[in-house]
Amino acid sequence: MAVNSVNNDLFYDNNKSPRKPVKTLDKDAFLQIMVAQLKYQDPTSPMDNDKMIEQIAQFTTLEQITNLNSNFEKLYSLQQLGYGSSLIGYGVTLQNGDENISGTVQKVTMDATGVKIWVADKPYDLSQITSVEKGSVW
Repeated sequence: MAVNSVNNDLFYDNNKSPRKPVKTLDKDAFLQIMVAQLKYQDPTSPMDNDKMIEQIAQFTTLEQITNLNSNFEKLYSLQQLGYGSSLIGYGVTLQNGDENISGTVQKVTMDATGVKIWVADKPYDLSQITSVEKGSVW
């Protein structure tokens, strides 16, 4: 009769990475906690309705503030893209480490790190601009 070891892959998947702990609670976690509180509350001393409504209102407010912050971040990105686009064809001076680079803005792109202006076929952050000169727009 064959005996399988306890460490057999049938019992344990070695390929899975351990689950990372979550540092913040989202809406689903909040609702799970609230349902657990309702489910396991002491029947002789049930949860106060006012407290439950207060918790829901606080969480809803927090969720809306988070949504508002996300919308402001998107608006800021679009504003930066608009500003960068307005520089196309203009001469700029950029601070890149210890050197100053001057040239005409050729194009503007946006990636995960932010808006980039392209001068002499190289991308630079908007924060690197030290001066802008009116140039010939195509």
